[in-house]
Amino acid sequence: MKKDINIIVGKNIRIYREACGYTRENFSELIGVSSKFLYDCESGNVGISLSTFKKICEVLGISADRLLWERSTETIDLSERLSHIPPEYHHLMETLIQTQLELLALATKEPQKKTRH
Repeated sequence: MKKDINIIVGKNIRIYREACGYTRENFSELIGVSSKFLYDCESGNVGISLSTFKKICEVLGISADRLLWERSTETIDLSERLSHIPPEYHHLMETLIQTQLELLALATKEPQKKTRH
């Protein structure tokens, strides 16, 4: 018999996994479980250990309460995801974000009009 908590947590794992763009297969690799086990978790058939729960939150960049409580669909705020990045990677993230902003600026820049002489 399925436990209510396993159903809620499993459903939320699937919702946030999909919102982050992970397939079941690549997400299961990232958290160190089989895709079959992840399917069973998302279906509410089995529960997960605290270490797996923590790893899921880290990979998704979400707080634990997102998985524990049943609520309406919410989007994941970028600042929340960034808050889960270990401090030793902050400089790298700043560099990556700055590069993306520069690329975006170049991509949205209006083309120069050619003038005839």
